[in-house]
Amino acid sequence: MVINVDSSSNNLELLETTSFDSFVTRNDLVLIFFKSSHECPSCNKAMEYFHRIPQPELIDKEIKKRYVIDEEISLRLGITEYPAIVYFRQGYPALYNGKLSSVDEIPEFIEWLVPASQVATQDLFDNSFEHLTQAASGATTGDWFVFFYNSECTKCFEVFPSLESVAISLKHKMNFAKVDGEMNKNLVKRFKIKEFPYAILFKQGKMYGYEPGKYDVNSMTAFIQTWYKNVKSSPVPREPTAFDILTETIAAYIKEQVESRNWLFFLGVGCGIVFLIVIIIISLKRPDDRHKTD
Repeated sequence: MVINVDSSSNNLELLETTSFDSFVTRNDLVLIFFKSSHECPSCNKAMEYFHRIPQPELIDKEIKKRYVIDEEISLRLGITEYPAIVYFRQGYPALYNGKLSSVDEIPEFIEWLVPASQVATQDLFDNSFEHLTQAASGATTGDWFVFFYNSECTKCFEVFPSLESVAISLKHKMNFAKVDGEMNKNLVKRFKIKEFPYAILFKQGKMYGYEPGKYDVNSMTAFIQTWYKNVKSSPVPREPTAFDILTETIAAYIKEQVESRNWLFFLGVGCGIVFLIVIIIISLKRPDDRHKTD
């Protein structure tokens, strides 16, 4: 690949903390270079090459480039090492898991930038999960790595850029998705998820819980490619039917009443209903049956 490096002398513009959120959501494509607030020679060198990255011909929308010096924003995006580069597409972040320490590494960055311009992580919901993944019925749509989170989990949002980075690098080999556990409680109950964040690899009709605990790019990639074999698999539970949901609701209600202060009253009512049903059955017994009994 031939790259015409931008050698202009214009300085890269600093994006202020107060403008960060609005800037990355207001613009379609934004590249942010994260620089340490401490002495960082590698940051200065990498930022020079970052500034010289040209607009790719295959991307028809302008990519706006800025740099940021803010550890709080970095932590929000799961950045622990500097320098770091995050690509925002309509506000959704993807962490670049590579280096930019020389001109020779610019082509590799461009090769990542083009496919990364499209968000690779899907959103799944209670009513679309089984239809799209076919996890319990044979997985003809391929394997899936699904990340479960909720709005109260700060760490969950820190994982998004790394998860998207893995999704981009493996987009032709694996499907990636995320599920908001607060909005999709049926899926949380179906897969017995007790805490967030949590991830499951659905592969060929089986599921593997993500156990490494680290949600960095390399750990997730290793788990998906080979490490999952060290985890005990389990069959994918089928999607609950309307009858399953009804019986579970009734059982939960009964359990709630039994455990409440009114359990004696509830038990009395229940026994009364059972007794009434028995009386009705006896009264409806056919006369011929009574004669035969006599």
